[in-house]
Amino acid sequence: MNALLYLPRMVRHWFTDGVLRRTFKNAGMLLTGRATNGLLSLATLSIMAHSLGIEQFGMIVLVQTYVLVLIAFATFQSWQAVIRYGAICLERKDIPAFQALIKFTCILDVIGVLFGFALGYLLAPIIGPYMDWTPEVIRYAQLYSFLILFTMIATPMGILRLCDRFDLLAWQTVLTPLLRLIGVGSIALVDGPFWAYLTAWFIAGAAGGTLLVVLGWREAVRQGFLKDLTWSLKGITKEHPGLWKFSIISTLHASVQIIPSQMSTFIVGLVAGPAAAGLFKVGRDVATALSKPAELLNQSIYPEFARLGSKGSWHDFARLILRGGAMGGGAAVFLLLVALAFGTPFLTVFFGEPFAGAYWPLVLLIASAGLTICGFPMDPALFAMGRPGIALRIGTVVIIVLYLPLLLVLTDMYGAIGAAVATLGAALMTLVSMSTFTALQLHHQAAASCSASEGVTPQSALS
Repeated sequence: MNALLYLPRMVRHWFTDGVLRRTFKNAGMLLTGRATNGLLSLATLSIMAHSLGIEQFGMIVLVQTYVLVLIAFATFQSWQAVIRYGAICLERKDIPAFQALIKFTCILDVIGVLFGFALGYLLAPIIGPYMDWTPEVIRYAQLYSFLILFTMIATPMGILRLCDRFDLLAWQTVLTPLLRLIGVGSIALVDGPFWAYLTAWFIAGAAGGTLLVVLGWREAVRQGFLKDLTWSLKGITKEHPGLWKFSIISTLHASVQIIPSQMSTFIVGLVAGPAAAGLFKVGRDVATALSKPAELLNQSIYPEFARLGSKGSWHDFARLILRGGAMGGGAAVFLLLVALAFGTPFLTVFFGEPFAGAYWPLVLLIASAGLTICGFPMDPALFAMGRPGIALRIGTVVIIVLYLPLLLVLTDMYGAIGAAVATLGAALMTLVSMSTFTALQLHHQAAASCSASEGVTPQSALS
């Protein structure tokens, strides 16, 4: 009882920590936009589910997921390099080195979107028959792949996050779902065809990507990052040892993570058909919306970890991990209780009676998202310590050895529910593994730092 009475006071004390307070402030700015985003997206999915029915809804979901998977696999996560190495450049006030960094990441962005578009256009006729796509749907998937050309956003996104312009990111995140809702709502009113819904999603996505590029580069100009910038590419990685390796590993890590987050829907459709994919999509999207604060905290806490790591402040680094994880765990329990109590009426009202079958997938996916919320500080902490390979290896082993076999077997046996069980198992194993290796790596970093400071022990640095 005394512990429960002390808990609110302890949490208030945590927020006197400037780093944690700034982290939640930045996440709060994003959450303002993402909360609106979530409501708009929920309304859009609701309209589509009622207008199209479960089969056609599932078919649109598969086309959209096809392009999202290609974006994730083909494009580089160069925003992570902008933050990781950019924080060091700005700490040293070395603008030329920062300019070399963003030239390098821009090259990666261009290569990624061109490669992704080519894959999207060429693979649709090959993959389509396995998804029961008609020639018409295959053509729509090829045209929808042009959206990849509007996703050259990683470098400007990294600049905005590095400069703490989460207010601009919050504003930008509202544009795409707002345009999507307007488009889908208008099409539903006139009982528009299948392709019209995809067109609405395309226009909204292209507009959102374009705006993010404009905001990011405008901020770079405002901060003076582009002053006296030259077009020379000579030695652009010279001042950033390990940049190539970091960029490749961070991209591979993100590609592996896309399997449970996006590609799972595609696999469910391949194994169990469009209807099962539609049910799984509804459960996954609602779970994602409820767990969105964890993703936002991940994005806002990464620059803080990068700053603390560049200064060698491992005590504050460890404290930020523990406090962030504890608060995430409390939120996870609350979300799961809400899903258990109100899942069925929510699905019936917003998506229609046929989608009530998504209840157990929804509950299991929210439980899975809850585990992710608990461990949200681990991933950015490892990246900020310059060890993205650890997260990559853990993600690769868990997904390939555990998740994919379970997903294929359980989806074939139990449909969308089986896919959700596989997702929960993978999330649990990931949390345990990431917690263990993050603690070990942090201890190693503190020990290395202490060895350079006489009279300081690793234990005291982490106490």
